[in-house]
Amino acid sequence: MIKSPINIVIADDNRFFCDALKDSLNFHEELNVIQTFNNLDHLISFTSLNKFDVLILDVNFNGKSSLDFLNEIKKNNNFKIIALTTMNNNYIKNKAISNGVDFFVGKDEDLENFKEVILTCFMSKTVKKNKSSFKVEIDNYKFTKRKLEILQALYDYSNKKEKELSAILNITESSLKSHKRELFEITLTKSTPELIKFGIQKGIIIT
Repeated sequence: MIKSPINIVIADDNRFFCDALKDSLNFHEELNVIQTFNNLDHLISFTSLNKFDVLILDVNFNGKSSLDFLNEIKKNNNFKIIALTTMNNNYIKNKAISNGVDFFVGKDEDLENFKEVILTCFMSKTVKKNKSSFKVEIDNYKFTKRKLEILQALYDYSNKKEKELSAILNITESSLKSHKRELFEITLTKSTPELIKFGIQKGIIIT
């Protein structure tokens, strides 16, 4: 039994969604939304100084993946994290859990039952990180994790030349070209723009 309300923080780049979810959750006496954020830097500043129980975190945050900032978000505090996103596929889910997320919920799911999700998350033990398999399968397409990283980088650094991008990825230019050729073969695409479009459509690239 929960003796006091669960203190909750909501972080989502959509202010209207934040406010609507806050009102919905605060309707329940077991839950207490103490703060909402639409900015990752403000969230990081808050979590480093304040104690609370559960963070509801949007994965796609103004074109950035909030999963890449979890070490900063959770650096000086201990709370459960519920990742919330429209990109509900196994790749994003596995990435979320491997980065320390406790629960993963798609925004397309019924948020009327969100109270039960929060209670379950709060009462349960932290999810153990799964040992990553060598390949990730998305809609019958199989990728190595490295190729998925390169696919995201092709989007993030689309203004860079191959020589510059290979330096950022810490691989040789010939290795980058080889990865791209294999990505074209896997995805049945013929150019980098087509490849990026494929990644966005499949929810692999976070825009």
